[in-house]
Amino acid sequence: MVSEFAYPVLGGVSEHVHFLSRELAALGHDVTVVTSNVGDPAEAAELDRRAFTEHGYRTVRIGHSMPVVSNGSISRVSVGLGMHPRMADVLRTVDVVHAQGLAPPTLPLFALRATIAPVVVGTFHTYFDGGHWAYRLFFRYVKTALSRMDRKIAVSDACVQALAPYFPGPYEIIPNGIDTGLYRPLAPAESAPDGPPRILFVGRFDPRNALGDLLDAAALLRDEGREFVVQVVGDGPARRIYEQRTRKLGLWDRVEWLGLLKEERPRLYREATVFACPCVLASFGVVLLESLASGTPVVCADNIGFRQVIRDGAPGRFVPPHDPAGLARGIAEVLDDDALRADWSVRGRRVTEERFAWPQVARRVQDLYLEVLAEKGRLPRPALARSV
Repeated sequence: MVSEFAYPVLGGVSEHVHFLSRELAALGHDVTVVTSNVGDPAEAAELDRRAFTEHGYRTVRIGHSMPVVSNGSISRVSVGLGMHPRMADVLRTVDVVHAQGLAPPTLPLFALRATIAPVVVGTFHTYFDGGHWAYRLFFRYVKTALSRMDRKIAVSDACVQALAPYFPGPYEIIPNGIDTGLYRPLAPAESAPDGPPRILFVGRFDPRNALGDLLDAAALLRDEGREFVVQVVGDGPARRIYEQRTRKLGLWDRVEWLGLLKEERPRLYREATVFACPCVLASFGVVLLESLASGTPVVCADNIGFRQVIRDGAPGRFVPPHDPAGLARGIAEVLDDDALRADWSVRGRRVTEERFAWPQVARRVQDLYLEVLAEKGRLPRPALARSV
């Protein structure tokens, strides 16, 4: 499993890489995640040790990860000497190479060009509107690397819509998954904490995540005389700007700045009254899955990625993008309707269990590996294939 995004970097692709690797290891695969060095080496080493002892997959780190601004968010690229030969050496004996997050970060493309594995697949996680500068600038290099793949996977129809003009299909749609054991509703013996209703936000402080819209909506809810607290999980260079905006709006005593959290997030989801997600650009909606699996109602901006989740019976309230007044109305409607919240809690949990539970998603990925092997006249080893 090759990815620029892996723990300790937090985000949707890192979550995808972790949980898919864990589930494939549970199915009997020998899984190694190839990523880069980032942050404190001691912290990364401890995370890698726990990934192996608790979740069954190894981690190999190549080069050093650097953040770059891309597509209204923070992407990452790896730099360093000797990365190509190191990658080739790591992949020399593997049966499956699965490149994650081809947008196009460097490590997955290095892997595609270096591997001689019988099964080579890649998963695309990105949606962009109006074209992507990196694909235009590096089109030939990327196209050559992608031509090595046996299968292209996309996490949603939205990804395919963005990618098809550059790299025609076919694509296999295999969505992101959710750990329905980790993200769960309050148990019968549990109760939500005392205090006013909790409005939860989870996301990096990127422009497309539109935290400012939620702050403006909160000011409108406050002006209506409502009691509530906004819990903000996330961080980024724009934090000072949002803090200043909060003070200017007179909301400082109603906003809790919780920072980048990982272990605590499931508890915050199930204790929240409503999850507010004003993000205006998404390829999917992992945070929506986290909320639905936790039995927490969702109010979110209407975008193509979120419509991959909130559909076919999955409950949620769409509001227009960049419309604080609409967001405030949507949140108010959910806060005021106890029956609606109870109904959405049950239906949201059911949808995540039936469609997005990680064991089901991982089996679909495994079946794809086996399909490619069969097409090439290869049989899996008695012990399931080693995959990277």
